[in-house]
Amino acid sequence: MLGTILSFALMQTSGRELSGEHDAAGVMLYRSLVGVVLMTPVALAFGGMQNLITKRPFAHLTRNVVHFIGQYGWFYGVAHLALANVTALNLMMPIFGVILAIACLGERLTWARSAVILSGFVGVLIVVRPGAIPFEAATGVTLVASFCYAASIVMVKAMTATEPTLRIVFYMMAMQCGMALALTGGEIQAPQPAEIPWVIFVGASGLLAHFCMTRAVSVADANVIMPISFLSLPLMAAIGYAFYGERLDPFTIGGGGLIIGATYFNVVWSQRRAAER
Repeated sequence: MLGTILSFALMQTSGRELSGEHDAAGVMLYRSLVGVVLMTPVALAFGGMQNLITKRPFAHLTRNVVHFIGQYGWFYGVAHLALANVTALNLMMPIFGVILAIACLGERLTWARSAVILSGFVGVLIVVRPGAIPFEAATGVTLVASFCYAASIVMVKAMTATEPTLRIVFYMMAMQCGMALALTGGEIQAPQPAEIPWVIFVGASGLLAHFCMTRAVSVADANVIMPISFLSLPLMAAIGYAFYGERLDPFTIGGGGLIIGATYFNVVWSQRRAAER
């Protein structure tokens, strides 16, 4: 999950760099094309055609449609909101995810994990300050994206019972490449020379992020690993401040501190539970 967070941070930064000349659909197309080019030889090298053949095409399609909607909303938010606020809104995903995991996967919600989720949610509210900051269309789009991400992760958790990680990630890149092409009308805008590194980064980091996330949910309950993603808020706030001059106000610092504390408690508590078993 730490690998997931770092990879998403690079993808979010790359998406911001590309958003000046390209809309969300164009950025998603770059991400998927690079992902397919990188993922296909890896899938073939580690498992051969077994990673390209599935008996659950509808499950892959459903998951990828939901994830594609979330991805579009996320890149839209990156282009229109401060990075810290995009990340804060996207951190509703663990709350949505835990609720969906309990409802759909039958996972248990303990009092300690409830406290972690509640603390993370309060931290997000401190950063976003609903009512104090005017509500924007991009805010609503980003919230919908966070719900779609949560639903997508829960679907991945269910799919890992029969589908290996490389197959899940390969079908994600392949199917979403087709969706992005349809969204752009089949047109691929050639990037400028200065944009090529960011195109590579947005594809490679997206690929690595989803590989790490799929591996994480395959070995642990979704309501254990999802709260770790709260750490992305202080990380993206720092990147926004360092590279884009986005102000770090006391609310972002205070909310981020609460989120870090809740995440640390969740990891320590989970380790103690595992040791007791």
